[in-house]
Amino acid sequence: MRHELSWNSWLFSRPYTVAMGFAILEYSVEALLVPGLKGYLPWLGVVLIVLGEGIRKVGMLTAQSNFTHNIRVRRDERHALVTHGIYRYVRHPGYLGWYIWCVGTQVLLCNPFSIVAFAIVAWRFFRERIEYEEYYLRRFFGYQYEAYAARTPTWLPFIP
Repeated sequence: MRHELSWNSWLFSRPYTVAMGFAILEYSVEALLVPGLKGYLPWLGVVLIVLGEGIRKVGMLTAQSNFTHNIRVRRDERHALVTHGIYRYVRHPGYLGWYIWCVGTQVLLCNPFSIVAFAIVAWRFFRERIEYEEYYLRRFFGYQYEAYAARTPTWLPFIP
């Protein structure tokens, strides 16, 4: 798995980098102009960040060597369909966890515009990534994956 670690493993994309730059700008401007705006909402952000990171890490630990940052386009003989543990309840816990974490960072910063922007940018990224990845999972595992996908939601908004 370590040999598969690359710049793409960090899941940074141009839209994410632009969104993060905007978030930093938004936070700075609001903190300067309306310092009392930030209030107690950051605690909800902390909860979302911890929850998201926890979901992602449990998914990684459950899948073990089947969890990679790069989508596999060729099936490895050791590649198994993981449907136990957290995967019994969430089809892509790594993606769901990262999505919750990503939005949580902006809740922590009390950035109202960036909360919406991050939710949209991350959602679009995962919608495309899941569609691409599941194309190969269906090829690798056939009916077994079809049945799993039919009974196990992603829990990402509007991505069944």
